[in-house]
Amino acid sequence: MAQRGHHLLLLLVWLATWLALARGETRYEKFLRQHVDYPKSSAPDSRTYCNQMMQRRGMTSPVCKFTNTFVHASAASITTVCGSGGTPASGDLRDSNASFALTTCRLQGGSQTPPCNYNADASTQRIRIACVGGLPVHYDKSL
Repeated sequence: MAQRGHHLLLLLVWLATWLALARGETRYEKFLRQHVDYPKSSAPDSRTYCNQMMQRRGMTSPVCKFTNTFVHASAASITTVCGSGGTPASGDLRDSNASFALTTCRLQGGSQTPPCNYNADASTQRIRIACVGGLPVHYDKSL
């Protein structure tokens, strides 16, 4: 049974990847869709913010993404991390010199099947991102 669930999860991840490619998104555009919310969208509370944003940004279908961080800064200011606003970490990863306002959404409960319910954690921290061609393409973690 666990093996079957693992195969189903892999199939769903593959499907989500294929759908992103079918959209014609570049890696940079996917980064923007998944991680940049500036100015921060309004919501009555932080849990509602995460539930709405994760759904609006396409991270709840066909499976609920377990965790995601939104950066509340302009794409231009985040992109500076790929140059003078960041320092090399390893490979394509760079650490920001400045701190950013963040909201991290974490899936509540154990099921990754919709409906998806998220908890929220707001913070101000430095970030580690991957850059390719001078553009952010992957959010690695907050520092």
